[in-house]
Amino acid sequence: MREDSGFDSQAHLALLEQQRQVFADDGRVLDYIVKWNPRRAAKEDLRPGKRQALWTQTVSLRHGNVEHEAKRVMRLVERTTQPHGLFLLEPDYELEGWWTSLDDTPQAVIQRYQAHATHEQFHSEIKTDLDLERLPSGKFATNDLILHLAQLAYNILRLMGQLGMTGELSPVRHPAKRRRLRTVLQELVHRAALVIRKARQIIPNIGQGVGRMTVLSILRRRLRYLRASPC
Repeated sequence: MREDSGFDSQAHLALLEQQRQVFADDGRVLDYIVKWNPRRAAKEDLRPGKRQALWTQTVSLRHGNVEHEAKRVMRLVERTTQPHGLFLLEPDYELEGWWTSLDDTPQAVIQRYQAHATHEQFHSEIKTDLDLERLPSGKFATNDLILHLAQLAYNILRLMGQLGMTGELSPVRHPAKRRRLRTVLQELVHRAALVIRKARQIIPNIGQGVGRMTVLSILRRRLRYLRASPC
């Protein structure tokens, strides 16, 4: 379980510790990483003189009449210059922490939590690129149908981005391992057209779009190859 600093409270951490015991009694395992909210952290926790320090603390938590012990991974970063090279008059300190039940090294715990941010990027694409931040209906069944259709559209656009806009087919801007749904829509789906009225006819002129048609043609061949490949 990965949670951000909004879940950092002694009551919630005590509940997690109780649930870990319930899971253990059933023969299951529950582990968690919760981002620490420093609030008004004591200044003596800072360790000046080092560029980066990692350490682990054991903290006693009391909820009601029950006391728990929880592990907290801490990271202190000291910056004496800004990213563009300007020296600071006084060092800048950034103190972060993560509550966890894992026995991994501090570096491994931090890397596991950073995957949470990557997962949030996919949530952002669903809410913004697919415009589903607010569901359209007050009926559960309708919203359930919308989410299923959104899942289908998301998977199709993600597949189009992975097969048609990475590697040698990457846009001129920059190479990437994956493309946002917005980029796939702009590059492959959305198409500007000119409406021509001539001889009492309405003719849509969408142009040649050689580059885009090349990508779509290669994407079509790749999809046909995947379909024909044995499972």
